Order: sequence, then C-alpha cells, then structure tokens
Amino acid sequence: MSVFRPSRSYEPALDIRLPGPAAGTAAGWPVPGWVRPLAEAGAPNSETWLVVLGRRAGKTWLAHGLAQLRDPRTTVVVDLRKAADVRRSRLGVLTGGRAAPPVGPGTLVVVDEPALGPGALDPAVLAEGLGRVRRTGAVPLVLLTPAESALLLPHLSADAWKDVIRPPALTDEECARMTGRAPGWAPDLAARLRQAEPAWLHTPFLLELALRTGEDHPGLRADPEALAAAAVETAEDQHAYIEQWFQQGLAPGHRAALRAARWRAAGLTPPGTLGQPDRELAADPVLTRHLPEVLRVHHISDLHHGGRLRDTVDAKDGSQAGQKIATLAGAGTPMDGYLDHVRQLRAQGRAPHLIVVTGDVVNRPQDAYGQSAREWLRELAGLLAPHRDLRGEPTIVLVGGNHDVSWELALDPSPQARHQWFADVFADYPHPDLHLPDPADRRLYVAYPRVGLRFALLGSAESGGEVARDTDRDRLRAVHEAYLAAGRAADEDAVAAIVHDFERLDPGVVNSAVLDRLAAQEGWVTVAALHHPLSPVPTVEVAPYSGVVNAGRAKRALSGSATALVLHGHTHLAFGAAERLLGAGRPWTVRIAGAPALASSETEERNGYNEVFLFREGARHTLAVRTVRLDGGQWTPEPEFAFRPGAAEELDLSALCAD
Repeated sequence: MSVFRPSRSYEPALDIRLPGPAAGTAAGWPVPGWVRPLAEAGAPNSETWLVVLGRRAGKTWLAHGLAQLRDPRTTVVVDLRKAADVRRSRLGVLTGGRAAPPVGPGTLVVVDEPALGPGALDPAVLAEGLGRVRRTGAVPLVLLTPAESALLLPHLSADAWKDVIRPPALTDEECARMTGRAPGWAPDLAARLRQAEPAWLHTPFLLELALRTGEDHPGLRADPEALAAAAVETAEDQHAYIEQWFQQGLAPGHRAALRAARWRAAGLTPPGTLGQPDRELAADPVLTRHLPEVLRVHHISDLHHGGRLRDTVDAKDGSQAGQKIATLAGAGTPMDGYLDHVRQLRAQGRAPHLIVVTGDVVNRPQDAYGQSAREWLRELAGLLAPHRDLRGEPTIVLVGGNHDVSWELALDPSPQARHQWFADVFADYPHPDLHLPDPADRRLYVAYPRVGLRFALLGSAESGGEVARDTDRDRLRAVHEAYLAAGRAADEDAVAAIVHDFERLDPGVVNSAVLDRLAAQEGWVTVAALHHPLSPVPTVEVAPYSGVVNAGRAKRALSGSATALVLHGHTHLAFGAAERLLGAGRPWTVRIAGAPALASSETEERNGYNEVFLFREGARHTLAVRTVRLDGGQWTPEPEFAFRPGAAEELDLSALCAD
C-alpha cells in the first residue's frame, strides 16, 4: 500500500491542517487562526462564511475536519450534489425547498460542493436558503471554488466580501506532518521543492502528489524539475487537474486574468479592464506548465557586419573633444545599441529566449567580418533569458542572405561552393545547409518539443551571385584577382566598383525539393524563416528577381504544411501581411513579417527588429508580432498584431484572453 495517495478519502489521522481526535489540541497542535472563527461558529457579517479554494485543494477534507473538531450535535455537513445528503440533513431549504431548516443557534452548517452554475443550482436560490438558515441563529459556511464564489457573491448582502476566507499555503509544521509519514526521504524532498518551486507546498493535494511521485520514482527525488514534470503528467492524466481546477474551478474572468498576466509579463498589455489574478492561483505548478511564460523571440535581419552601419550619434565635430562628447552621448551603431537594449530587457525580466536571424549576417563573406559576427552573436547568446520549456535546444538560428554568398565562387563547378564559407563560419548555429548538394540532407526544421514550436529554415539565397550574361563569365575570370585583392584590403568601395561592373543576378529561390519536405504536425506551431520576401513590400525597387521567384509554389507549400508565420529580411523594411490561397485545401491564413535592417545605413526606415511572442495554453498557441525601432536613442515598440495560427482574422489581446 502506498504511503502517499493524493486522492484518498478523508482519514482523521492523516489530516495535516486540523487536529482530529487522534492528535487533539492537548498535544500542542493548535487550530489554525484562519479556521478558528469557523470552528467556534462565529457570526459572519453577512448570511454566510465563504471559504474559497480551488478544486483539488482540500475543501472536502476541511469539511470533515471541522466536523471532527466540533460537537457532532451542533455540526451539520451537507453535500448539495447528493440528493440523499440533502434529505438526510433536512436542509432542502438550500436547494429551493420551503420547509424550515431544523437548526438553531450555535449550529455550524457546512455546505460542501454547492455545484453552482448553468444546469445546476441557481446561486440566487442558495443565497436565499443561506439567509433562512442564518435567521435561525445557525452559522452557515460554504466551501466553494473561485468560479462558484463569483456566482454566489452578487446574491449575498453587501458585506459578504468580509466573510471570504482564502486558506493560506501550508505551513512548515503542516508540511512536516505529511512528510513525517516517510521520514527517511520525504522531508528532504519537500525541502528541495521549497527551494526550487515552493508552489508545490501550497495545498495538501499538490504536496501529496509530489511525494507520491517521489515514492513511485525514487530516482527523481534529487531532481526537483524532473520530479515536478512527472507529477504534472500524473495530475493531468490521472486526476484531470487542469479540467477540474482551471476549466471548472475558475470563472471565465479568472481564466482571462491569468492569460492577461502572462501577456503583461512578456511586455504586452491587453486592452480593457482585465484584473490581476490571485498570486497563488497564478503560481500553481500544474498551471504554470499548462499556461507557461510567453516565449519571446527576436527576429533580427540584415546585420551587415563589415558594411556601412548607421551612427547612433551624428558626430559632425571630428576633433578629439568632439569625439569625447560623442562617446558620452552614446556614439556607436545600432548593433552596439541592440546589445545594450537586450541587457536592459534582461534586467527587466523581458530578454528574448530565442533569436532568428534572416540573412545578410555579413556584408561580404570575409573572415574578419565573419569573426566579428560570431563574436557579436556569442555575446548576444549570453544575454538571452532561460525558459522552462527550453532544454538545451539552439537559442539562435540563422538563414543566409545574398550578402552571405561567396560571389567569387559562382563560377565554381559545384553550385554549392558559394555557400561553404557561410556554413564553415556559422557551423555552430542551425542554418539551411545550402552547401550540401542533396536537399534531402539539409536541415529543415529546428524543433522545441516542450514549446510545440518548429522553425522551418528555408535557404532562399541558393542561386545568389549568378552571372547574368554568359559573355561576362570570361570577363569575371579576368578580374577575379583584382576582386580578391580588393577584398583582402577590405576596400568595400573597390569591391563594389568591380562587382557593379558586371550584371549579376541575385534571385531568391527556395529549392522545390526542400518545399516538398514541408509537412504539418498536429499540436505544433510552425514559423518559417528565409531571407527574401515572399510578397512585394510597399516600396518600389526596380531590380530583377528582388523577391522569391517561386513564391507561389512556396506559399502553397507553407499553407499546406500549416505554417503560421513567415519571417524574412532583405528589403530593410518592416512589413506585415496575411495571405490565404483560395482553392488550396482547407482554409489557412499565413502571416508574413519582414524585419527592418538592424543596423545598416542602407535603408529608408529607422533601424529595428521584430518581436514575436508565442503564447501557449496546453497544446493551443497564439502569436503576436510587433516591430521595435531605434528612435532617438530609444527602442520603441510599435502596435502588435495577434492571431491564432491559420485563423482568418487578427484579434486584440483582450479577445484572445477570453475563453
């Protein structure tokens, strides 16, 4: 027989909160202060005392414990779900009966499981019955969930809020009484849980569930996080905890407030008047895994390490004094400013968890630029925030852009040679593996199983640097050495002059064999990343192949694989769109978000990045996207758009917080 059983029926000897006959107050176990007015049948301010507890939090044990404490002649416990119980107690008045209640002064009437709600007991009927019981001089006490409390309170008198009791978390003494059943290991496990995640010690059910998990899996006792994960799985599979506690035990307003709190913690504010949730509700350890912290992703693009970057201070005075003043004023580039910005976000608890870079990491494939980019990415990686749902998966993923292609190798017999430099320099980061000749061997998805997120990495710069005219090929070979010499000298103007002397094609194209590998996966949200835009952005650029030449095929494949969001760069412009192909199977809307250039001066817009928020509730996901721009030295967010994957309409966050 197991020592710990979280769903056991009431046993006085195992009650850790109220001293039953087996312990007694004489043994030095006092009645908790919050219970005393109930145990003494003290008069409430309104019709009844209200003890508000979530489901699985010990309401029935509290009812039986009070009965054990008191004289049975002046204590009545009635379960309103059971008609036989109502008849036995002759308290039909609580369910609409007209007979006078057979109770009097000094009697405590404990109402367990009022079962209020649609299709069940009308809260107005219960409120009237409680009033009739109170007028006899008896003291009613209702044990109810937050959802039932929200239904009943409006039907009670104005002072009813003064009679609401929310039992506190377990005390150290109460925890010790439970862990004392297995003194060889349970106290140590409780101490570890108190240190790692004290919410497991909030209610008797949660603590007993954790201890039962430790009893069944001794190997997990030294690893609180692994033990908690196993306990959560048991809570959901065997005890229907989320259904009972979250869906049935909370009112719609409570659930909306909990969802809104997750959005607020991520840095977004739902409009409207959604209140703050109860802290203990929000910290419930099963809920925090069902409704975890919002995952924050920064989508950055067009870094152009080694290229012309915008100055954050317009330092026209080139003297030493002018340079000192510029330094004090924060002179630098947006690349430096972004790292400082992420440091500030980290201090505020809002740093990104993941980074997606959509190309043009360097201005040109040169080793010095690659080293600069690697050092910058390494510093950025050290600033990212941890997330409970991430377990060692890559935190930075890349796709290459046209500037990351070795143009001088466009004439190599191997079409993949132009991508080898990028693959070698950024081998530590997942990327589309364009250096591999067989598309079947290339990395496609980067998966985060606990989040239910996949990034699809699409290499759109596969044919970058193609020579436009066949006659140019011999000319290019003739000036190849001049090109390389200019590159070695890091003379960007000389490189530009040589390159621009030839007409080059720089098409965006996604290999059809890669598109054929895209596939939907139930319960996951998929975000695709590529460099070139799939759709024309609202600007005019007269250039051949400025987008993806097989964009229509790509969109069909992305829609068919239930891709929720496509991230791109290349245009140096922020861009958002929602597209749905008609007659292409089930209706599915794909959102597209282009990022502004993070630091390049070659843009008509302010520099910036996109922030992507992934909200998860169980296996259901919601996304929000907004652009953050560097404006006057400050990183300023623009309005977000939010949506559920594939849905036709965008919704404001308050609507997404509702059931």
